[in-house]
Amino acid sequence: MSNLFFILAGETSGDNHAARLMTAMKALDPDARFVGMGGPRMAAAGLEIAKDLDGMQVIGFWEVARQYGFFKRVFYQLLDRVKQERPRALICVDYPGFNLRFAKEVRKLDIPVLYYIVPQVWAWKAMRAKSMVQFVDRAFCVFEFEPPFFKKFGLKTEFVGHPLVDHVAGAATPELRLSPGPKTVALLPGSRTNEFNAHCQSMCEGFNLARERVPNLRALLSVQNGMNAALRVTEDKGRLLALPSLPGQRSETFIQLAPHCDADDEAVKRALESGHAHTALLASAADFSVVKSGTSTLEAGLAGNPMCVVYRASPISYFIANLLVNIPVFSLVNIVLGRYAVPELPQGDVNPARLANEIERGLNDAKYRERQQAALAELPGRLGGPGASARAAKGMLDFLNGK
Repeated sequence: MSNLFFILAGETSGDNHAARLMTAMKALDPDARFVGMGGPRMAAAGLEIAKDLDGMQVIGFWEVARQYGFFKRVFYQLLDRVKQERPRALICVDYPGFNLRFAKEVRKLDIPVLYYIVPQVWAWKAMRAKSMVQFVDRAFCVFEFEPPFFKKFGLKTEFVGHPLVDHVAGAATPELRLSPGPKTVALLPGSRTNEFNAHCQSMCEGFNLARERVPNLRALLSVQNGMNAALRVTEDKGRLLALPSLPGQRSETFIQLAPHCDADDEAVKRALESGHAHTALLASAADFSVVKSGTSTLEAGLAGNPMCVVYRASPISYFIANLLVNIPVFSLVNIVLGRYAVPELPQGDVNPARLANEIERGLNDAKYRERQQAALAELPGRLGGPGASARAAKGMLDFLNGK
């Protein structure tokens, strides 16, 4: 029987989760091999890369439509590779816009399809769950409310918990060792170019407004290498620290936006080499975080410090999203906790004045901070506890072995 798995992840968070899954599967089956689409973390875990993440990390309906030709070429190149390799199974990791269509085609080849971190169709297109039954053999869910939802449509699922619990809450996040004294704000605009550009300038300007009201304030801004928009906004605000990268990984940086923000460069180096994401590192070091919507909200939430969540897209994409979304909140923290625990700022609310108000309240209102911290302390338990990657790996191999 083949020990080759074709695995697909299309963005940074999926690259991290898929790499941990691969490592866990190899621990159970040392002969397991992996080919597919992924990034540097998956490559370090042994992936034979058929397609890297360049060009894949695009968000928004209109933004994806503009690059239709590119995605179509990648789709058929990868499908041809599946036909050549005839893997034991296809493993899809998140990235639903691409992976669901790909899974449908691969299932026609009589190749089992396993889905890890299933599409959030419960939020925006519930009836898609019904169609997934036709081409997904088993789904491995990271949220405890997902199996009951998918059961209504006949999809076989297993709740394994969220891998972030191990990576953020389940392990001590390394310290950046900032100089003591000033209060610190983490600004986390996102790793995709379009979401970064949508959020960065408003975050920086909001921080500057807040600094006029809150004395002795500093901020850390997460920036992917090559995103120079942030440098134009902040070039006179502080020094730039280059963080080291893993072998084959695109380097990352974070910018210190204010004075009195010296860091121990060796501690920073050790922190990134630990494999922790910017969101976890900076949110752990900050008194308050401004975080773009998505998986990063869980990373920041598991760090335990108060935060607010923002989401801004192109007008067309936002309009379409509003037509499709059928839940009252958009932050994963609030969705998992089942209540409005952290503030959410959509579209027009992502402006400097509103952000400054949220930063000021998040730093100075003690009771408000205590309520958020108490709510965020519930997250690890709601996400299944430690060991998600190992449970998912065992579940996949057991399914394929007929157990």
